[in-house]
Amino acid sequence: MVQRSAARVIAEIGVYEGATSERLARIAGQRQGQLHLFDFEDRVRAVATRLARAGHLGIVSHPNSRKLLDSYNWSLMKVLAEHPRPIFDYVFIDGAHLWSIDGLTFFLADRLLKPGGHLDFDDYTWSLAASETMNPSVFPITAELHTQEQIDAQQVALVVDLLVGRDGRYEEVVPHKVYRKIA
Repeated sequence: MVQRSAARVIAEIGVYEGATSERLARIAGQRQGQLHLFDFEDRVRAVATRLARAGHLGIVSHPNSRKLLDSYNWSLMKVLAEHPRPIFDYVFIDGAHLWSIDGLTFFLADRLLKPGGHLDFDDYTWSLAASETMNPSVFPITAELHTQEQIDAQQVALVVDLLVGRDGRYEEVVPHKVYRKIA
């Protein structure tokens, strides 16, 4: 979807190893734009370094620590504090996939997204229970941090359906995935 938009300033929230970052950096670069990266410090540093070595300009890093209650939401707050007006044309959210984090992420991204811009959510049907890396049988701390209801829930779907889908300022462009801010 980002290819079909006119987005110049793009935010990627949750970069992991940077596969999507490479595509987004190419698009932003072709438009003389910027790609803002939000994730853990080690991930952002590695991806930003790789993108710079590949010749991508306009990469802006917003790292956060791995402390338990730190997240990219703190970095988004700093961007919001620095910019009284929306700066992003496109926001791709592929982060924690948890209501407790990404519910706030939606509201912060909304404040930073220009009217006409797009919010793009990854992994609508993802759950902790179905995750190859986060399900309690593989990662036991998940059961200590979450109730069974939270483990079984498709938490990205909750954010999309309960927050974005009910917000009259957004129209669905790609079902359960991409939403355009109309006001």
